[in-house]
Amino acid sequence: MGIDESRIDDSFVIGPLESRRIFLENFASFDFPSTVSVAEAGVFEGDFAKWINVYFPDHALHLFDTFEGFDERDILKEEGLSSVKVGDYNNTSQNVVMKKMIHPEKVKIHCGYFPDTATGIDDVFCFVNLDMDLYEPTYRGLELFSGKMVKNGAILVHDYFSADFLGPKKAVDEFVMNHEDYSIYPIGDGISILITGFKEICGV
Repeated sequence: MGIDESRIDDSFVIGPLESRRIFLENFASFDFPSTVSVAEAGVFEGDFAKWINVYFPDHALHLFDTFEGFDERDILKEEGLSSVKVGDYNNTSQNVVMKKMIHPEKVKIHCGYFPDTATGIDDVFCFVNLDMDLYEPTYRGLELFSGKMVKNGAILVHDYFSADFLGPKKAVDEFVMNHEDYSIYPIGDGISILITGFKEICGV
């Protein structure tokens, strides 16, 4: 719009992103063995995936996204939870994401409908970020990854405190209610929730 960038106050956007980055940096300092993986489901343009790649440079990074926006199968279960439409957030691509990766050799992109795209992945994980905005994929992501987490691993769910996307909170609350061993904690970015309490996986 021709406005000098120095006159634009972007702190409302940058503040939460920076808080999330600092959390991730600190969490990665627990020094998980490089034999375990990290993941993100709901990658969009790869801005947070980039930081996962930075702070877990020796770990395989699995990225899941349709790269075509929201799928109709998930939208059908969103009534009363958000006003999104099929195809929203489709302005991205695998190429856009990969250009941001610092260690691209560690990245594996799984393009398509989640969690179908996770079939056959036998990795165990120390960190997973779920940023899919909607109830159905968030709940299914929790079901999938909770059985693949190492002890002291964590799943971060974005939009838990969002006023526009109520599905992630519904998914997390239902999941934790059905799995009493898990605990949830805000991380200070005003929108995400952390899930911990995973049991040790035999042989890891």
